[in-house]
Amino acid sequence: MSDKKQKLVVYLEVAMVSAVALALSYIPLQLFHAALDLSLGFIPVAILAVRKGVLPAMLAGAICGLLSILTGKAAFLTVVQVLIDYPVAFAFSALVGIFSFQIKIKRQFTFWIFLASFTGALARWFWHFIAGALFWGSYAPKSVSPWLYSLLTNGISCLLNAVMLSIILLFVVKKAEFLIRS
Repeated sequence: MSDKKQKLVVYLEVAMVSAVALALSYIPLQLFHAALDLSLGFIPVAILAVRKGVLPAMLAGAICGLLSILTGKAAFLTVVQVLIDYPVAFAFSALVGIFSFQIKIKRQFTFWIFLASFTGALARWFWHFIAGALFWGSYAPKSVSPWLYSLLTNGISCLLNAVMLSIILLFVVKKAEFLIRS
């Protein structure tokens, strides 16, 4: 396949993953509190990151974040907040792809899947933590620091999403490996 055709295939995958991630984000999976949610849109971006690498997946994540804003799904306080919480945070979830080679070669892939999932989750929820403390801090209980409140709510959400993604990626690698092959 020519270089132009390969690039076109990657761009088409980025577009499809962005759309699927946005569609999945409409499935509500909030646990106990609005800030504690499972982000199903994280899954296709992570699979693309393992399949094609960090940069195409970052583009897909950023596009999904922008689409969230454009479709009115985004929680909007300020321009900076919405940019941090959506395109920036979603793009950073693609850091799962840092470990794509290790996951694909099948040696101790379980370890690498957990490490990749937690890396992507930490990278994304780091930005949610920053936005939570700086912009959403007024929603913290009066006796709790906005930084601690954001750390707790976003930290728990980060862990839940990392575990969810680890389980799904383990299943994909074991049962649907074709999804991660380039």
